[in-house]
Amino acid sequence: MTRESFLVRQEHVQNLGRFSQALAESLQQFAFDQEILSSALRSGIFAECVQCGIRVTGEELLELSEPAKAPAHNPRVERLRQGYCARNSCDTYFYRLLFPAHPDIDWATVLARTESVAAERVQQVEAGDAMNEAAKRAARWRLVARVGIGLAAVALLLLVRQWYLGGRIPLIREPENFQVDHFPSGQQPPQ
Repeated sequence: MTRESFLVRQEHVQNLGRFSQALAESLQQFAFDQEILSSALRSGIFAECVQCGIRVTGEELLELSEPAKAPAHNPRVERLRQGYCARNSCDTYFYRLLFPAHPDIDWATVLARTESVAAERVQQVEAGDAMNEAAKRAARWRLVARVGIGLAAVALLLLVRQWYLGGRIPLIREPENFQVDHFPSGQQPPQ
């Protein structure tokens, strides 16, 4: 096949996992027969590094879309999951994805759906992040309120203690002026 019969798309290597998840989800939404999908994957969907030219098969791309709960059996897929090129010595940033013409699959429609799925995921993540941030902000305000109430209680207790001991409380209680006799009783001041 010539390059002209391929639909080509370029993705950042760190976005390859998210793209693969969106592609798998959009392929499921189109409900292609498993045989058609398998033949399309075997017939030549692949991704290649723009720097070193290493190729990743369509099956490896779909394996990349699975959750990374356990390490992948394929070390190339594991490196791609981590955001690196499948080749250990390559430090590329982009992969070129090639989708061959297939009689049963319109890749342009599938990729358009993939972009909308990816956009929906981004919106969900942003909404989740906004909710997390709002929860954190509410927790901070609760903490500030508790600290403020605690400080007000301590200040009130100190004020009550000062009042009870007869000390001066600025703006509320003025000190009493006492007259003190400097000479013990019975003695007269010198004249």
